Amino acid sequence: MKIIDKYILFRFLKIIAVSLLSFILIVVIVDVIENVDKFIDHHAPLDAIVMYYICYMPFIIMLALPVAVLLSTMFTIGSMARYHELEIMKATGLSLYRLSRPLLIAGFIISLIAIVFTEFVMVPADYQKDIIKKEQIEKRAPVDKRLIQNVIKAGRDGWIVYARTYNEREKSGEAIVIQQIQENEINIAIKASKMVWADSGWVLFNAARRVFKQGDEVEFASYDTLYAQFLPHTPEVMSYRQKNPRDTGFFELLKLIETKKWMKQDVAKEKVELYFKISFPFSNFIIIILGIPLAANPRRSGGSVGFGLSIIISFIYFILIRAGQSFGYNHTLPPLLSVTIANIVFLVIGVIMFIKTRK
Repeated sequence: MKIIDKYILFRFLKIIAVSLLSFILIVVIVDVIENVDKFIDHHAPLDAIVMYYICYMPFIIMLALPVAVLLSTMFTIGSMARYHELEIMKATGLSLYRLSRPLLIAGFIISLIAIVFTEFVMVPADYQKDIIKKEQIEKRAPVDKRLIQNVIKAGRDGWIVYARTYNEREKSGEAIVIQQIQENEINIAIKASKMVWADSGWVLFNAARRVFKQGDEVEFASYDTLYAQFLPHTPEVMSYRQKNPRDTGFFELLKLIETKKWMKQDVAKEKVELYFKISFPFSNFIIIILGIPLAANPRRSGGSVGFGLSIIISFIYFILIRAGQSFGYNHTLPPLLSVTIANIVFLVIGVIMFIKTRK
């Protein structure tokens, strides 16, 4: 029994490796051809280009992995069906369920590895890829050296902070306007020439503070220095920039969702991407459940047929994923359902086909 498991598993993993390598080569070659003129125009150094594609590879692997898993399933089981190996094994008393066990276990383990790989390899690599592209290839100024212009941040208790410029490194802003708005009325308005983070709060310089009641000004005061301990904003909130969710890890996304909730911003997109980081890797397991009964039929066990079915199924799967994400972004579907709907559909179809397949 162990020999059969090793035999099936070896063929399965070998085809996955070959498929992934092929996908990486194809994507890299096509991307190089499309961007070679940009590399030349920007006089990009060779080592930067090489590092760019090294950092690009984890994303290619994660994107191509479900396709590679399905191809491997179709070719592994398909070749066994085509050469009557399945019939011989079934004649010895082994069912299709038993023969599928090593593939299903491998698919589940691959899904778990994909989650860890996404969090600790793909996300940092993809972020580094963008930095290399902007700073070393396109020769743009590093992002962390720039001032953020026209920063507007809302917070709890109705406090809103506006800064014409905000310096991330110095944790300071200039041309400051602070307002507390409750029940659509301005209660407090403060203007300051500068604000600086000191210890655990903001210090405002050359500040003028006005207090309103029912639209009328009831108090005015000016300060050379005003300690704004009442402001709930932190430097992290002030320097927050919208990042590509693909460049944001699972736990970072959790913090981002809490921050945006605190800032009273919509978090539907972030929740969709958070759940997607778990649901997408498990497509590697679900796709095997669908692929085994398809490939076990001798009429669909040919190499070209298996390849064609794999591409069609993958195409439909990615369409469902993108459609689900869109529905999640615009609140048509709950975030969790929007990213799992493709997995649910394929799992149901796969289980039904598995049950109906001749064992």
